[in-house]
Amino acid sequence: MQGCASATAARTWHIAPHVTIRKTTCRLLVRSVQTPAAACGTDTVNNLRMWITNNGGYVHPALQLTDFAPSSGCRGITTKSNIFLEDLAAGPLVSVPQELQLNSQYALQLIQQRMGGVAAAVAAEQLTGTELVAAALAHEQQQASLNRSNSGCSSFWTPYVQSLPEQPPGPWLLTNSQQLASCVEACRATQPHHSRERCENWTQATGQYRQQMINSAKRIAEVLGEGLRITNQQILISLGHVTSRSLTNSYDSGLVPFIDLLNHHHDARAPMLQLNDNDKLVMTVLPILNDEAVPMAAGDELLISYMGGFKPLEAFLKFGFVAEEWW
Repeated sequence: MQGCASATAARTWHIAPHVTIRKTTCRLLVRSVQTPAAACGTDTVNNLRMWITNNGGYVHPALQLTDFAPSSGCRGITTKSNIFLEDLAAGPLVSVPQELQLNSQYALQLIQQRMGGVAAAVAAEQLTGTELVAAALAHEQQQASLNRSNSGCSSFWTPYVQSLPEQPPGPWLLTNSQQLASCVEACRATQPHHSRERCENWTQATGQYRQQMINSAKRIAEVLGEGLRITNQQILISLGHVTSRSLTNSYDSGLVPFIDLLNHHHDARAPMLQLNDNDKLVMTVLPILNDEAVPMAAGDELLISYMGGFKPLEAFLKFGFVAEEWW
């Protein structure tokens, strides 16, 4: 996912009567060619919710993770009970402190701790922000894997890492040519008649993009692989997560736990960078449609806008789908 955070520090919300959110017509194509996964366990989202809450954030108790979200038929966040006007007036449904956002600043701190200041300076000079975040995520995934095998607690980020999907996070990670062709064809089927986009070369373009990501993973491994104990393959998967899930504001880019589980709708609002009651920066989400907060019925999906004027091929490579307004 990709979002654009606003630096607005608003704390009051205009409440409107219930508005039904129109479903998007596109699908997450990477999942469309795979066997549907089992429904998400409640432990995953509960652990993530507790982790966020224990570190100064908030996730409304009615929000749940599902593998069959209404907007896409894939993963997303829905409600297990009604969320009323009073709940929305009390504040955001999701609030994630800046300290829980896995960004390039955290990555450089991690590199300095593990490899020293010189290595961190070299990494900052030679790697992009996306590459730094991917290296940090690969390291935390490796540490979380050790947690499962040793029953230890070697990664602060384990609750977040365990919320990431096992499926390839982008179409360029699909190595089966028939699956990739199916993805492209399914995407082309959603193309409006007025669009002049040509999709014939998308399979070739996806292969070229995959090679760029492979080269990026090699570059990361050369700079940080030994020091962070991460492999090319681990880095490649992490690059997929970072490129498809990162939130962006005017200061940095990175991963925002729980919020990166939310699906896209063009009429929804992007996550907002705000000040909480303790004057600390948090990333927040409310169900806002056309600039008005709306209550949610049980089973409704919490959606955000990914923003950005994405070109169709760019969106396909990044998210695995093309929203109607991006054609």
